[in-house]
Amino acid sequence: MPTYKNNTASQIYWRNFLWEPGEIRALTIYVPATDLGLTETAATPAVASPVLVSEDVTLVAGVAQTKAIPYSARVQISAMATTGSAVLSVGAKEIPLDSSADYVSTALPWDKVASIGLVSTAGATVRLLVEGVL
Repeated sequence: MPTYKNNTASQIYWRNFLWEPGEIRALTIYVPATDLGLTETAATPAVASPVLVSEDVTLVAGVAQTKAIPYSARVQISAMATTGSAVLSVGAKEIPLDSSADYVSTALPWDKVASIGLVSTAGATVRLLVEGVL
């Protein structure tokens, strides 16, 4: 399994895992090692990234788009409008998005959100991130 070393002089804490300075830890889940400041000391067997969808969606005024979500038992959806304003549909829920209102879900069962919808009345760009969660 992949192993990660803390080569810094400070503790590194991520998702209930703590690396003391100099400590090496092996995990069976994906770890964003570089972003955390960890050094990957062994990469095999590789662990799949939890990112299911990561894209900037360009919305044309009045044209709805549906995005299919690849299967993961539970997912977390994050969305923000980088330009304009839009509406994100998750199941029966409609969430407005603009420069001051983004959205981050709790862990949702995939069967409730196998697809999501996006629409904008005047056009927008929405940054969409969907991750599989434990």
